[in-house]
Amino acid sequence: MKRYLINLIILTMPLGCVSKPPSQVIYRYDENRYLELTGYDCQGDLWYHDIKRNIHYDLSPNPVYRVFTGEYIHPSERYILVPSWEPTAYTISRDYGKTWSVANYMQNSLDIEIGKDGYPHDQPEGEYVKSITVANDQAFITTKQGHLYMSSYPVDDPRLMPGGAGIDYTIEFNGEIENNHLDPKSPGNAWGTLLFMKEALADYAYEDDIKYKNLPNKVPDVKVYKGWNHMRCDMNAGR
Repeated sequence: MKRYLINLIILTMPLGCVSKPPSQVIYRYDENRYLELTGYDCQGDLWYHDIKRNIHYDLSPNPVYRVFTGEYIHPSERYILVPSWEPTAYTISRDYGKTWSVANYMQNSLDIEIGKDGYPHDQPEGEYVKSITVANDQAFITTKQGHLYMSSYPVDDPRLMPGGAGIDYTIEFNGEIENNHLDPKSPGNAWGTLLFMKEALADYAYEDDIKYKNLPNKVPDVKVYKGWNHMRCDMNAGR
């Protein structure tokens, strides 16, 4: 009987008594581009907006996004990388926000990130990500343990495009040299979709691909940037 009365009260409440979740701008790239979060406690549904290009994209159809608290500097326009609280993978766009996909950490044998459990891992846990910089269509991720991850240069190797010759490469495995061939039919990761430590590329064919050649050793200096350097979120919004 008590449950029935509660349900009856809810059904007969005026519609105006049901408040909508609050929305707030949590990050601004420039005067035209920004991230908007709808939800309580700095988590919920995330939208990317580009007023100039008339792009409005829901990045989290399931409202579970949680804001990233580290340094976030992002002057890049074509290549967009959006971090979250525990970024085991990153939401990315390679065409100014028109379409979106995912960038993953490269699984490697270094295992040098120490996690909360005290054991080594092959990628950093979210709370150990110190900063994310995306400049010149390339991402750079630093960790509190002093490591640098990055994405490739924003180019495609013509040898791996349809009709290309492919790439011959060698790797050392268990003390032996193996000859291999990277075929255009299985060219590996497209530019910007892989996050890696430069030192780990030697174990793969990637170092022979032009988008991994002569990579930088540090995060580039960003001298002219009008956007924010951290996400901003009011935990009490809507309360």
